[in-house]
Amino acid sequence: MLLAPSEWPPGGEVRLNGVVYRPVVLTARMLASPDDERWAPVWKAMRDLAAEYGDENVRLIVWFG
Repeated sequence: MLLAPSEWPPGGEVRLNGVVYRPVVLTARMLASPDDERWAPVWKAMRDLAAEYGDENVRLIVWFG
């Protein structure tokens, strides 16, 4: 039984058994906390690159295979 629509419209929600479910859009910050020491070298490299090339010219792409 499919409970969720294939695409969530803005402000969309699903009601099931008196409970309302709403989509949550995850951000990178939610998944990799800036306080997590394991990511500290990555954030430092990103800051250094942004200082040299500008914020809009730095992008982090992560691939999990």
